[in-house]
Order: sequence, then structure tokens, then C-alpha cells
Amino acid sequence: MNVDPKCGFCGVESTLKCAGCQLIYYCSPEHQKKHWRAKHKNECAKPYEIVYHSKEAKLAKNEEIGRFFMVTKPIPKDTVLFSENPLVIGPKWNLDEYEQRSTIVPCVGCFADCHLGQFRCEHCHWPACKPDCPGLTNANLHGIECGILRFGRAPKPTDDPETFFDYYRYDALLVLKCLAIQIRSPTQFDQMMNLESHYEERKKTHYYRDTDDRVVSYLLRNFLDPLQKLEKKQDKQVLKVCDRKALHKIAGILEVNAMVIPLANGREICGLYPIGCMLEHCCVPNSFYTFDCSKGMKLTFKAGRDIQKGEHLTTTYTHSLWGTQLRRQHLKANKCFDCKCERCADPTELGTFLSALRCMGLDGEPCGGYQLPIDPLSETSDWKCNRCPVQITHDQVNFLLSKIGEEVDELMGRKSSVKEFEDLIQKLQNFLHPNHFHLLTLQHSLIQMYGHFNGYQLQVLSDALLQRKLSMCRDMMRIIDVLDPESFRLTLYAGSILLEQQFALIERNRRQQASGAGNLENMKRDYQEAYGCLVRARSMLRNEMGTKQGKKLLEEVESALGRISDDHLALIGNVGTA
Repeated sequence: MNVDPKCGFCGVESTLKCAGCQLIYYCSPEHQKKHWRAKHKNECAKPYEIVYHSKEAKLAKNEEIGRFFMVTKPIPKDTVLFSENPLVIGPKWNLDEYEQRSTIVPCVGCFADCHLGQFRCEHCHWPACKPDCPGLTNANLHGIECGILRFGRAPKPTDDPETFFDYYRYDALLVLKCLAIQIRSPTQFDQMMNLESHYEERKKTHYYRDTDDRVVSYLLRNFLDPLQKLEKKQDKQVLKVCDRKALHKIAGILEVNAMVIPLANGREICGLYPIGCMLEHCCVPNSFYTFDCSKGMKLTFKAGRDIQKGEHLTTTYTHSLWGTQLRRQHLKANKCFDCKCERCADPTELGTFLSALRCMGLDGEPCGGYQLPIDPLSETSDWKCNRCPVQITHDQVNFLLSKIGEEVDELMGRKSSVKEFEDLIQKLQNFLHPNHFHLLTLQHSLIQMYGHFNGYQLQVLSDALLQRKLSMCRDMMRIIDVLDPESFRLTLYAGSILLEQQFALIERNRRQQASGAGNLENMKRDYQEAYGCLVRARSMLRNEMGTKQGKKLLEEVESALGRISDDHLALIGNVGTA
């Protein structure tokens, strides 16, 4: 279908497109709004709408969930809902401490890994992968902030190494990029500043205090104060908005709205997508998003399942395999809202018991029941056993989970042995439900150790450990099938489990064939299950091709499919004929 690239309102040559139908062009957001009110609202082909106030043309604010998209007609699974280019992209604004002090940093032009102090942008002297990196002059990449960074005094090669870490603060760079948008497009800057920042709420938190020192004061001291002095001297204003409050507001906007983009090199950056950030959160969402690194980090939202008329479009801003308490704490701290979705409101988390604790019973005699929150939507709820009268306070729960979390993080954060994982799992099973998310974290690592670690290669695993690997895979997939039944949120996690499940099945059959004691029907079922695991993994990973992990995992899945011999496939095809 040929589309006339002229503004639907005034007719001039245009490049902006309607994010819904992708058919109508606009020369500016103002003309898009006017055309929407006058005509396009009734003709746009998208199967959802943004709810507007009648005259102000502002997004409706629902007291509980804020702005939202309402589905106006049924949407089939995998339908592209919309695509959007980022308003700005840059290094993550919330770097971990080890990332803040790493000598391997992202190139300011293209975000490729580079060594601190090796190559630099010739104008601002920030690290680059090479002197002629195309991103250094790209107006949508380093070109946004380079002119401002030139006001800084970069450290010399002979300076103390600490000087480099203090000066090259990548966690502040995205805030500066956002501030600099006003130079190239005041309209886009106003669009960004109208996004939710929760400024007043943040002023009361440690996030505000941390940002004031780590980002705001740093940017003012090194770059913005010198710029403003020159502006005053030359009586010329470059940045109309350049104060401490504006910087804090931008930091809040990023904290609430920025999306993490996984790059092909394994690094993560952040992007701001004004439409994408409108979707409300739900712990059991109906849509998902992908990034196209080959097209300027274009964001595409798709329907993860069939969506019915009257539903709201939802996505998730937290990890689907975290327990309710951890998810809600994360959302409250980073997104400033309390999730009340069906999963959060259910003490059993849709029957998965992902947060449940073993009940110690009366007088130290376990009753076989599990402790669950009486009111999972309350931060201070006490917990009650589902079998006996025993209750425990939220303080006791928090203390126990805090200690367990520390042990899990400590083990996961270092190079640990298989036995250490086995021992901690055995220990925690005395306190947690078998499906508890802390146990899932450990077991996900252990199933990959079984079969790959030295001394635990697949061929030398005992029959008992091989069966344990297979059982853990099956148990975890049962949980995933409840939390992500359409396989669009936990694709990498599930894909790796399915690959390992296939390894265990094929190895078990190899041993049965070698011993001559295998039952033919059981062997056929195993091959069929193994083949089904790979086919399912291949299907779900199609949405992860923009990530390094996704590509690597898909290659392993394809390789495993290739190793299933013609004889194995013949067995699958002949089930029931023997």
C-alpha cells in the first residue's frame, strides 16, 4: 500500500507517522493532535485507544492505574500493537557499583565496549571505541550532548586513576542527554517533561538524595555551571531550562519511565519511549516488547496472547519470577505505585506458592502446611498457615527472607561449586515451599551445572543426578506455564530449561539403549518429549533475536535439533505403531 508522506493536517512533506495505524504522516505533534481530534480518531485502524479528557486532550488519569490504553476490538496473539523510535538512548542511569568503577566502558558514540583512556572523542574527550566512530557525530547519539561535555576538564593520562572514575560518570550521561534535547527540539523536550516524574514523592526518599550528589551536583559542577557562565558573558542562552529542579525531574522521569535495552554485545543501555511508557503494569501482562538494534533501537509492542475488547493493554516492569513482596517493593520504590493485579492479590500467586514458607507447626512439630500472607496487598500483613492455626508476624517473615536473600545473593555472586548449590538448596527446603522463587533461582543454575561442570558432565552424571536434573526442569516448566502460559515473558529462562530438559532425556535414552534394558514405548516418549522441548524453545526464542543471549541460545537449540538422528525422528513418527 502506497502512503503519501505528507502531513495529514496541513499537507507538507513529513516524516512522523501515526504510531497506531502507521499510515498517516505528520509534520509535528501539534498537527497530529489536531488531526486526531478532527478526524483520525474515528478512522485510525489501531484496535485500541487512549482515553482523553474531552477538551484538554490530555491523557486521562485513573486514580488507581494512571494512564492506559483501552482495547476497542479483539486483538489476536502476536499482533503488532505499535512501533516507536526512542526519544533518547544512553548508558544506564542506575549503574551498579562495579559498573561505576570499571575500566571497560561504553563508547559514547555506539555503546560498544572500550578501554577507559584508549580512544576519545576529539571534541569532548570522552572515551570512544575508535576516533572515527560514526556515533560520535550522529545527532541522535553523541551529537546530543557532545557540545555540553566540552565544557568539562577531562583528566590527563598522568592523573590519578580515581580522577577518571570521578569524571567519567556514565550514570549521569542520560540525564544530560535528556536536558540537551531542548536544543534540537523544544517540542520533544516539552513532551518528555510532561511524563510522570513523581517529583514531590521522590524528594522524601533516599533516591533523591543519592541523585542530587551522584548526578545533579556532578553535572552542574563539571559542565552546566561553566556553560551558564559563558551564556551570561556572551548574553546568549543555549539551555533555557537548566536548574537543579529540572535535573531532578528528569532523573525521576527516567526512574519511572526509562526502559532497559539489551544490546547484542551483552551490555545494557536505557531508552525513553513516550508511547511505550504509557502501558500500565500487570504481573500477568497481555503484551510484550522487543527492540530492533539495527533500526536505532526501535521499540515494538506485540500482543502476547489473544486480547479481548474492554481489556487494558498491559506489560510488566518487574521480574515475573520474583515473589509478590519483592515485586511490589520494587514497583513502589521505582515506579511509585502499588500493584493490585490478580496475581498480587492472590496469596498463592495463582497456585504456584512462589512466596510460601514452610510452617514450623506447634511446639516445633511441622504440620505439613505453608505460611501465606493474610493480606498480600498489605506491606505489614501477618502470615497464616493454610493447615494449622499458627501465625507469624510480617517482621519475622521479613527477617527470615532477608537472611535467605543474603545467602542466595552471596552464593550467586561468586564462583561456587555444585556442592555449595546442593547444600544451600537442601538447607532452604526446610524453610521454603519447593516452588519458592529463591529455590527456583538456585535450581535454574544447578540444572545447567549438571551436565556441564567439570566432574558433572552429562555422560558421568549418576542416574540419580540425571533424574534430579530432569525433575527440576519439569517442575520449573510447570510453574512457568502458570505464570507465562503463552511463553512471551520468560523466554530466555524457559528456553534454557527446555534445552537442558532435552539433554537429560536424550542422555537417559542413550543409557537405556546401551544397557539393552530400555522399554521401547518409554524411549519413544522420551524422544518425543525431547524433540517437543526443542521445538517449543525454538518457537519462543523468535522474539529474543535482538539479544546476544537469545541468539546464542537459539543456536544451541538448532544444534541440538540437528543432533537428533533420523532414527530418533523415526521413533517419534512411529509412536504407537510398534
